[in-house]
Amino acid sequence: MLVCATLFTAGVAQAQPSNEHALPVGGRIVDVNGRLDACSITVYRDDGHSEAAVQQKNGRFDVELLHDHQYTLEFSKDGYITKRIVVDTRAKVEPAELALMPLDMDVMMLKTDQYEGADTDQLDMPFAIVRYDKQLHAFVQDMEYTAAMQRTNGALLLQAGRARK
Repeated sequence: MLVCATLFTAGVAQAQPSNEHALPVGGRIVDVNGRLDACSITVYRDDGHSEAAVQQKNGRFDVELLHDHQYTLEFSKDGYITKRIVVDTRAKVEPAELALMPLDMDVMMLKTDQYEGADTDQLDMPFAIVRYDKQLHAFVQDMEYTAAMQRTNGALLLQAGRARK
């Protein structure tokens, strides 16, 4: 079972974004029990200044990311580990093409009580990094990076389990 999942798919745009030079990013926020409501999503652009805060509803969220920037999407909720995902829109594509490359993701939130006795500072990094892949003509996650974060998460869960014994 995948404990720490962030799934991405690229697809055909279903609705035009309000900014035609923006990458539409949306998806669901879930935990082990399914849809997770009332999460806060903060979008940071380039230098770390907050771009926007979005209160998601019904477990869904939608944001638009402008071309030629690096964004960090931060998902948070009391009782859960804050999760960050980096999306790099600095791609050699026409800005208007971004609207045709929507990014859909499921973000699995992790309860903090699972990590009692473990040093979770190692999770204070992005769980995933998404970049443009010119061969696929889509924005995709760096699978090696994601796998490394999943291994780190698994090691911390083991550490927490040993601390509870």
